Amino acid sequence: MSISQLFIHHFRNITHAQLTLSEQFNFLVGDNGSGKTSFLEAIYMLGHGRAFRHQQSNRIIQHDQPELVLHGKILINGHLHSLGLSKSRSGDNRIKIDGDQGFKIAQLAQLLPIQLITPEGFDLLSGGPKYRRAFLDWGCFHHYPEFFALWNNLRRLIKQRNAALRQSTNYAQLKHWDKELVPIANQVSQIRRQYAENIIPELLSTANDFLPEYQIDCLYNQGWDVQADYAQVLAEHFERDRQLTYTALGPHKADLCLRSRQIPVEDLLSRGQLKLLVCALRLAQGEYYTQQRQQRCLYLIDDFASELDKDKRALLAKRLKQTQAQVFITALNQQQVSYMCDENDKIFYVKSGIISS
Repeated sequence: MSISQLFIHHFRNITHAQLTLSEQFNFLVGDNGSGKTSFLEAIYMLGHGRAFRHQQSNRIIQHDQPELVLHGKILINGHLHSLGLSKSRSGDNRIKIDGDQGFKIAQLAQLLPIQLITPEGFDLLSGGPKYRRAFLDWGCFHHYPEFFALWNNLRRLIKQRNAALRQSTNYAQLKHWDKELVPIANQVSQIRRQYAENIIPELLSTANDFLPEYQIDCLYNQGWDVQADYAQVLAEHFERDRQLTYTALGPHKADLCLRSRQIPVEDLLSRGQLKLLVCALRLAQGEYYTQQRQQRCLYLIDDFASELDKDKRALLAKRLKQTQAQVFITALNQQQVSYMCDENDKIFYVKSGIISS
């Protein structure tokens, strides 16, 4: 899967861009603030319906314009598809696939699987569990068709239960919510566990390639005692949940714990090593997706050179080349990426929102 052509209109500082892209590596070179990251965000938004830096429409749509428009021609298994997304200042999305309207953002995401690596990506390791849950749920979404509906229902039920907790004086008033919540919670947790069991060996193998000096361990935590019945857990913790006014245990608290020598990796590794590990996790997840789905995902890498020395940049570049996936990389100057280029790749120069090849 690759984007053959991309059209960007009124997205951040990019007024208009119409680009024919390489199926392999695409490099975006320019000064800070030139629009390189905005280019990556446009691709990300085409596949997710939102940007990764700011989600408010007024901060994404170009000044004095009523909407932004993104359009891509996507090659999937030899067939060319057309994807379109427009967003108004009120936040409304209009989505077209192959000229037809009425689609949802989840359908865009299915067609355009994306792995994103940014300087802010340290949150995957040093941020709260929600970032690692999102990492797990990306895989569950793309590998288990039933997961998205279950995940939406789980979020709705947890929100409703938390609202009911603020009004309940005894557990009987809450029990009907839990009867609906428990089976969905168990299904979500089972899918996550199955995906984690499948992906963890891939994660650890790639982590060892990137950081051979460390023995990285990875463990899935479902959000409550694995030996306990979730219905019983909810009943036993009612009083505490009522005082907290939220549900303290459950799949909405799941985590993927990464340690080395029994120490959380964020407390042990340097910033450069943390970035390498983030790259390893994203790369392994993308490679596993390709193995299972026989389809490649996209890799978006912002500020490729930051935090990495020359040898580590070469290692990451080599592994990315081996995926044969379409890759988009931003850099401050051509020297940072020139050793990766071959005749099938493209370099784009970005200045003040104007992109030229």
